[in-house]
Amino acid sequence: MARTSAWRSAGLAALVALFAGFGCTEQLTTPGQCPELCPTAATQLADTLLAAADTGDTTARGYVLVSQATFLAASTLDSLKSVIVLRFSPESGQWVQGSDTIQAAYPPDSVQCALALAWHDTLVHPRLVLYRLPAQLDTTLTYAQLQPYFADSLLLDTIAVPDTGTTMLFTLPASVVPPPADSGVVSLGIKVVADSPTVVAISSGASSTSAPSLSYFVHGQPPNDSLTRNLVVAPTFATFAQSPAPGTPPAGELAVGGLPAAHTLMRLSLPKFATDSTTIVRATLLLDLLRPAVTFPGDSFYVSAYPLLRDYGPKSVLYPDSTRSGRALVHYGQTGVVELDIAQILRLWGTTIGDSLPRAFIIGVAGETGTFGELDFRGRLGAGGGPQLRVTYVKKYELGVP
Repeated sequence: MARTSAWRSAGLAALVALFAGFGCTEQLTTPGQCPELCPTAATQLADTLLAAADTGDTTARGYVLVSQATFLAASTLDSLKSVIVLRFSPESGQWVQGSDTIQAAYPPDSVQCALALAWHDTLVHPRLVLYRLPAQLDTTLTYAQLQPYFADSLLLDTIAVPDTGTTMLFTLPASVVPPPADSGVVSLGIKVVADSPTVVAISSGASSTSAPSLSYFVHGQPPNDSLTRNLVVAPTFATFAQSPAPGTPPAGELAVGGLPAAHTLMRLSLPKFATDSTTIVRATLLLDLLRPAVTFPGDSFYVSAYPLLRDYGPKSVLYPDSTRSGRALVHYGQTGVVELDIAQILRLWGTTIGDSLPRAFIIGVAGETGTFGELDFRGRLGAGGGPQLRVTYVKKYELGVP
């Protein structure tokens, strides 16, 4: 047994000596050192500030129209004043009961307008005021041009916005509904009143939300005057007119959001280190706001940046992977600088796929159909410079003897 143990000890010693020959053996009394493979300096982080749109920036509006929004806004805010306009299609004035077609008698016995609340400030206690507008009102009228139609002589009803619940019912005079033979079209205007500036949003009916409706309770014409029916009509046109009306920003300014929604396209050139996916630690787009952020009071929204697959200007194609994007949360009335994390976009550009992608991205408001959140910020031609990109990265180092 002693002889076997001795052979094993000798074998182990030989193996240790063999593998030691492949390691760092220059200084066996200190930790192993391989100068040719050592970094010449400790890992260092660096920060740099770049122009974020040094080759181009532009704003285009119209990506989401007011008529495509999931809400309609009546507002008295300093930053947004608006009124709602609804046009209801004519009801056929008849229904089938059994084998008979029943013709309704006009005017209806009663009329109700139902609205579904989408957003309001419960601390303000606003009221909605309903007006009768001309049946064939020009749908292109501006906020200022609509004001004469919101007169006391055309007032139909006023109702307080409830603190709880989501449905509001207005009782209207039967005379508001003309008979089918006389167009049958009903146009209504809605504004909000309160002791302080506020906004009330109702569901528009888009994206499966509850649409405004008119309900006519009618009875049949003789000899069917004992038969009754509740006829429900949805709007064929629903919008809100606002002031100031969003438009193309002046020279030196950029915008995102609002309704109709705006997008901003930024094109930039970057040094190689800024697109090296192995060294980028953080990349923050800095947007210098020119005015306080607009949205519902006390509310917030996200601003997002999306890389491009193909650069066709306002009709550019977005890169399909939504994880390769960045975003920032913006609050009502926010001022100063919005910081938007776009590190994932820069890392994408540092990949093999990213080599073929344009160095450009689109900035827009997330969930555009459900908010009129808007930002106005300084462009690259604006006084004081435009958006900037702050990049934190790992500085490269060489291997070898320090």
